[in-house]
Amino acid sequence: MSQLNDQLVMLPDLEDLSPECDIEAADVGEPGESTEVQEKQLKAVLKRRQKIFFSDGNAAPPPAMGVICDLDVGSAKPVAQRPRSVGPHLAIKVYKLLKKLLEATLVEDSESPWASPIGIVLKKNGVDIRMCIDYRVVNSFIQLSNYPLPLIDDLITGFEGIMWFTSLDMASGFWAVRMTEKVKLISAFTCPSGHFQWVRVA
Repeated sequence: MSQLNDQLVMLPDLEDLSPECDIEAADVGEPGESTEVQEKQLKAVLKRRQKIFFSDGNAAPPPAMGVICDLDVGSAKPVAQRPRSVGPHLAIKVYKLLKKLLEATLVEDSESPWASPIGIVLKKNGVDIRMCIDYRVVNSFIQLSNYPLPLIDDLITGFEGIMWFTSLDMASGFWAVRMTEKVKLISAFTCPSGHFQWVRVA
């Protein structure tokens, strides 16, 4: 399985897709530097934007504005692969996982002519599962695009003279990216529970 890691889409753990962030419990301010009034003002700002904060990094974020995923598969004809067998003892776990994804509107039922099979990997505890999607066939059709990523040295140089800056970690960042209708069809996957496609990037 290790040689396939770069070819499979591995889903993160999905314990709670919409955990609310408790702003009142947030640790804000700097001891000895910020006043109680300043900390209350900061919490008030955070409360006004509470919907964009999550207490769990695996939460399903709202869709990002101005960002959409598109893929170019050239003139490739859709490929529908048959589902792989999932043991009865794992099928119920796959069903529960898919139910959560459907409830969170991260996936939807599909009638796409594309279909990639899922695979199941047992976690280290030997009980819990991680569902993967084998997109090797789809990947072989995708035309790679070149995008000039900034150099780290240039980014650091840009911080010269700046006194304050911050770093934010997006919760399940890819799930915030919507997909074109064409890409939704290409993303379709099949399993014993049915045929589904992604609404957001996996």
